[in-house]
This record gives sequence, structure tokens and C-alpha cells, in this order.
Amino acid sequence: MSPSHAVSRPLILTLSLTLGAPGLADTAPNDLETLMSGIDAMRRLPAGGVRMVQSGSQVFFLSDNGRYAFFGPGFDLWHGVRLTSLPETERLMGRLDRTRLTLDAGDLGALDVGTGTAEVLVFADPRCRSCAALLERLQVLPPPLLKQYRFRLIPVPVLGGESQREVLALSCLAERDRTAALEAWLAQRTAELPPATDRCGQGPLQRALVTAHLLGLERVPFLIAPDGRLQSGAPPDLEAWLAGGEGV
Repeated sequence: MSPSHAVSRPLILTLSLTLGAPGLADTAPNDLETLMSGIDAMRRLPAGGVRMVQSGSQVFFLSDNGRYAFFGPGFDLWHGVRLTSLPETERLMGRLDRTRLTLDAGDLGALDVGTGTAEVLVFADPRCRSCAALLERLQVLPPPLLKQYRFRLIPVPVLGGESQREVLALSCLAERDRTAALEAWLAQRTAELPPATDRCGQGPLQRALVTAHLLGLERVPFLIAPDGRLQSGAPPDLEAWLAGGEGV
């Protein structure tokens, strides 16, 4: 499946790095060594080998190996804004604009806990202990919260071959019986599911993996709040996080 099936728009952070752009001579310093020696802060962007550097009032972009420096305007196309400072860029890195980037969790094989209209996306591995602990917390949330929120559990295999087998078996079962698949996952019985045959379950799994990669997912569980906040790892206080509090 192509990535366009997983998301409504390409999830790509695009940097405008045109060295010949008009006005660049006014913003690019003549003495690069001076600029590099005045670095205040640096942060790796979720864009594959690129760091954003703040030096005084100027920002520029540097390759991870330090060989290439790029000057010119940078844009976060997920939010539709120009990158002008490192603090603001870091703030944007911690969230998605869900009005611009609509993720269809159903296409990713999501299984739902709760019936509310406020969607919380939860990427999790059935063999992940902290993921299992989070799922246990979801099941004992107060009924009003489960009527307010819908937790869309998206299985992704990040812990090796056994994880992949279990996720594929879970996805295959979900194609026939979503209720049974959800029950098996919540009861931590995915290891007992029969192996998937042919291409059963592969479509949602492939789309979920592509989306996880584009999101820069490095650990599970990984949550996306209704307001677009990103949470890597289970929040210590789930209810506070849902209400807008910070995670870990």
C-alpha cells in the first residue's frame, strides 16, 4: 500500500533549503566560523539526519555529521508555519495539527475502547509490558470518560519477529471479528491466536508501519491526543494528560 492510503496528506517535514533564494545574502553570514562558535542550542528534527541550530537571532540547519549547513527559510508543512526559532519549533514537534493531517485510524487496523467523539490514537505492541499496563488502565476508566473518549488501539510490531506474528494474527482476526480481536488483545491472549494465512491482515499492518515511521515513532505506547499532543510512553497520570496536562 502506498503511504497515501495511511494518511490524507504526506507526513513530510520539508525544509526550504534553496541557497540561491532572493535575499539570502542578507541572512546568511559571511563568516560561518563565527556563527558556528556562537551556537546557543541545537535540536535534531524528525526529518532524517537534520538538526536545527539557533545562533543568536539566526537559525539554520545542519546535517547530523556536521558536514553540510543550510541557510534559508524552513517550513513545517504539517502545521503550515515558517520555522523562526528553536523554542517554537520544539513546541510544534510535540504535537500534530489534526485539522490539517487527518489520520484514519480505521485504515490502520484500530480496535476501539470507548465510544466518545474525542479520538485518542494509541500505537502499541501486544508484547510490550507498558502497553499492556496502559490497556489495563483504559479498561477501568470511569464510564463518563469512556463516553467522552474513544481510544483507537493501533497494533504495531516493534519488539521483533514474535511481535510481528502476533500483530499479523490480531489484524487477521480483526478482519473477521473485531470484537473477538479486541477481547484477545485486552486479555493479553494474542500469543494464542492462530497464525495469519495468505495476505490476511497485511494491509492494515503495512499502513500502520508506514504511519509509525512517518511519525518518527521510537517507542511504544505512543499516543496522540484529540488536540494533537504527542506522547511517547504512557503518561503517568492518564486522566490529567487527557485533560491537557503534560506527559513524561
